[in-house]
Amino acid sequence: MSLSYNDLTLLRYIQKRQMIPLSKTALHFQKNESSIRRTIEQINLYSSEPMVRIEKSICYSCISYEDLVSFIRNLDQKDYLSSSDERIRVMITAIFFQNYVNSSKLYEQWGLSLTTKKQDTALLRQFLTRYGLELVTKKKKGLSIQGDELQLRFLVIDILHPLFEFTSENKVLARFANTPLEKQTYELATEYLSCSFQEATEILSRFLSETGWSLNYPSKKFLLLFICIMKTRTVKDTSAYSYKLPLAPLNIHFTDSPRQNRLYNVALSMLNFAQPLKLPFDPRLWQATENFTEQIVSELPSPFPVQDEFLRELYAYFYREINLDHFHCTFVDKTVEDTKGHFPVLYEQLKRYSIIFKAAYGFTFLDEHLSTLTLIFQKHILRNQTVSRNRKRIIVMTSINFERVSFFLEQLREHISFQWISTLNINEIHQLEQLEYDYIFCFSTRIYNILHNRKLPVIRMNFFVKDTDINHLLEKGFSPQTHRFLTSSFVVEAAGKSEGELTRFLREQYGDYFV
Repeated sequence: MSLSYNDLTLLRYIQKRQMIPLSKTALHFQKNESSIRRTIEQINLYSSEPMVRIEKSICYSCISYEDLVSFIRNLDQKDYLSSSDERIRVMITAIFFQNYVNSSKLYEQWGLSLTTKKQDTALLRQFLTRYGLELVTKKKKGLSIQGDELQLRFLVIDILHPLFEFTSENKVLARFANTPLEKQTYELATEYLSCSFQEATEILSRFLSETGWSLNYPSKKFLLLFICIMKTRTVKDTSAYSYKLPLAPLNIHFTDSPRQNRLYNVALSMLNFAQPLKLPFDPRLWQATENFTEQIVSELPSPFPVQDEFLRELYAYFYREINLDHFHCTFVDKTVEDTKGHFPVLYEQLKRYSIIFKAAYGFTFLDEHLSTLTLIFQKHILRNQTVSRNRKRIIVMTSINFERVSFFLEQLREHISFQWISTLNINEIHQLEQLEYDYIFCFSTRIYNILHNRKLPVIRMNFFVKDTDINHLLEKGFSPQTHRFLTSSFVVEAAGKSEGELTRFLREQYGDYFV
């Protein structure tokens, strides 16, 4: 017997939670409890000490995150049973960079039968259909792919995206926890892309520095890979490119080549920026966003006036996600889970009205979308209930989407006064030197350990804030939420300002009071 990708997924799931009921694990993987027990027994055979133990129907992880990474990294090919999805991704990557793949040699190398190869080829053909791409045979060479070049580029980036890490030193490395076939995919790509990594990181850093914009970590990796491919794979006049998008792309100057700039702007339109950008106005999207929002808010226990700021935030989210969906790209956030469990009524309400976007754009809300939208709405529900004044200065260190971070902050404001300084991802750790702050908040053990080992003032928080988090912050000197401030102080600060200046002042300095 060999370990499979699904076995490792189960191990990751239990390790992340450290302790979880067997019944809940079985439900998550849609298996019975006996099957989960057998899988855990098999996993434990590959270690001198049990990695997971089950006591009284509770699964306990016996390993740290570092142990998990080390175990996966050191898996031998002969101990690993690859999935058809992994093999298909290797073939797509090989075809993209080599123009074709000799699948017979590949399956011989893997020690797999011709029957498996035929089954995988049929699955690959079917998989590509979803992307509007076609699998063809090149005489005396092997399998190749035809179709829209831009869609193919985004498909390859979607495959490579999870396999890379982009460090604070602007280095590109393989993710430590790559499986044997993921390693093969990474190595296939880096053979062609490594020569462009340095130039691409310089272009990306310069772009963000000149614009003053900030991207979350998945978006930075996405754009970095897109730049690398643009540098190593020539944009040919004979190739077909997707310009007919459901929503007009951004119009940002990224490069002097007009045609390449159009392609870069398509990619930029799919990324998660911290700042609200000036997006192309689409009347149909605005109307759908407005209709959707008003329907949801009108059914809340305590409805509130829907302001333009709220609509613009949702418009920007839908703009990005609809463009991403058009190219079948995904940025799955595994840090924040079970939003549905925390806000079941709002989650189901959003799901019910998702038909508005299904009808307008053929855009189906996945759990990822519903989860983020639930947090956006819940943030504005809290904002319309909460009054606070900022106190201690915090930085949030995470790679999750900015919309989700903003929900976390709004949720925290119900209990604690603080001043949010910035949201950074771990490869931006060097920016801490230029910022003034009191504490760094993070959500993962990995990031906590990195910051703690550097003797930085880090606090690990639950994304869905618990009483234990609030008590811990109060012990650290954070002030509890207050609902008053000195009138005389406010009058002095606001004196002499015009209506426009006063509006900006209230939003920037007293954003927790005025919505």
